Amino acid sequence: MDIAAIDLSVEALIGSLLALGVLFAFCRSILAEDVVISILSGKSRHSWKSIKIIEQACFCNVCEILMTPSAGLFCDCCGLCTHATPVCQRQADRGYRCKDKWLRNETSVRHLWVHGNLPMGINCSACGDEVDHHASTDPGLYGWRCAWCQRCYHDDCYKEINVKDECDFGEFKDMIFPPYSFVAARTRDSMRLHLASITPPDIENWEPLIVIANTKSGSSTGADVLSLLRGYLHPMQVMELGSRGPQDALQWAAKASPRPCRILVAGGDGTIGWVMNTIYALNIKPQPSVAIMPLGTGNDLSRVLGWGAEPPTVLDPVQILRSIRRARSINLDRYDLQIEKLHYRLPIQRHPTKTVHVYNYFSVGVDAYITYNFHKTRESRFYLLSSRIFNKLLYFTFGTQQVMQPGCERIEEKLTLYLDNKPIQLPELQALVFLNIDSWGAGCKLCELSNSNGDTRIVNSISDGVMEVFGIVSSFHIAQLQCNISKPVRIGQAKQIRLQVKETVPMQADGEPWMQSPADIRLQARSQARVLKLDPIST
Repeated sequence: MDIAAIDLSVEALIGSLLALGVLFAFCRSILAEDVVISILSGKSRHSWKSIKIIEQACFCNVCEILMTPSAGLFCDCCGLCTHATPVCQRQADRGYRCKDKWLRNETSVRHLWVHGNLPMGINCSACGDEVDHHASTDPGLYGWRCAWCQRCYHDDCYKEINVKDECDFGEFKDMIFPPYSFVAARTRDSMRLHLASITPPDIENWEPLIVIANTKSGSSTGADVLSLLRGYLHPMQVMELGSRGPQDALQWAAKASPRPCRILVAGGDGTIGWVMNTIYALNIKPQPSVAIMPLGTGNDLSRVLGWGAEPPTVLDPVQILRSIRRARSINLDRYDLQIEKLHYRLPIQRHPTKTVHVYNYFSVGVDAYITYNFHKTRESRFYLLSSRIFNKLLYFTFGTQQVMQPGCERIEEKLTLYLDNKPIQLPELQALVFLNIDSWGAGCKLCELSNSNGDTRIVNSISDGVMEVFGIVSSFHIAQLQCNISKPVRIGQAKQIRLQVKETVPMQADGEPWMQSPADIRLQARSQARVLKLDPIST
């Protein structure tokens, strides 16, 4: 062999090895980053937000002057208030403590007292009277509140208590990560402290709550939920859903093991599915139980689990936390939707299987096509509005378009369906819907509608591994179902579903749409998630 050719081969080999080394280092840094959670960002600074969020008159803790909503700030960690001016804000940052994020070599926390701006109608923890009743006729800062346990005292009772006592974290102590429960370590490549582990505190029935909010859902509601709950919990257990998804937030649940955690997800069905998929991928044991603050357009899972179709008009953090504590943990089937693409030419070519997890429903046809058009519009750079009302208007527009210009006629000719290995003869349809929960298309209860007029009753369960299958005749039929003036076409029930797709058709799983080319699709329950169901209060 030529010497020059050997040199070139050696250079190519060295180049390949260097490329592999760079790739390995990059992958290792990504994997390392997944488990490195910074627990300190300098000293415990205040986190200032507009006082418009708390919707009450507030006085500056520095100058004690009443603030206008546009000129006032409050710390959403400790509740301290200040004018949005350099003078007051600087004095507040320097002269007033915020919640400790991490305590080293400690086993307890002292009360953190904040003067004035107490919630309206709050009672004194010592005498039981409303704090407002003991206030002077002159407006100003009256009463004291602990930022950890939320106990409040009017000025006279506050003078009689030992303000330096240890704090027991109050009513919601079983939901809070105490700042002394974190075990911190330093990363190899920086001076940052990161969360190494969590030592369970000596708190009865301790089952901490992790809050994950999608601030892109529901206008500003997600951000407001974060700000209000930070004041009642440890600020670091209340997190925004970032570009990396919920993985960083769920590391807290993984490190709290073997203690179980509760998770509040503020977002739509897509966000909830993302969180439950990540819990499954990280194999967190015991499984956290998921509660919901509905911020999406459909919110079908939230409806079924008792959390409502939309967020409450007034966000009350105490009511939110009490509801989570009252809710019971149940199982929810997780279905594996396995998609194997096909190319119909001899010999038929098969492509590797793709798996999508389904919790609510899977559908093929006109409803998926409407959702697909909506998502394309929302992802456009010209889409500027984030409003549930505007989103519903878009759905109505695309649904009307399908009535006038149907695009999914005779979809049964493009599909072959097997239920528990039995071929099913399909009638003329524009959509097939496979239900795990009895809520589809923003609250339409297909099983309940199907049970009307004395038909054989279908009992829907979210944890029996059985899916109910219905047919939709047209987009106009969808409108009739949503108005409860029609019934879906019963197709059957099955534990194992196979769907052969012969032509490209629109599909959606839990509201996430795509266009599916010819494929062999199988749907079956493989595991279960844990969710919190809120039952109505009996009267």
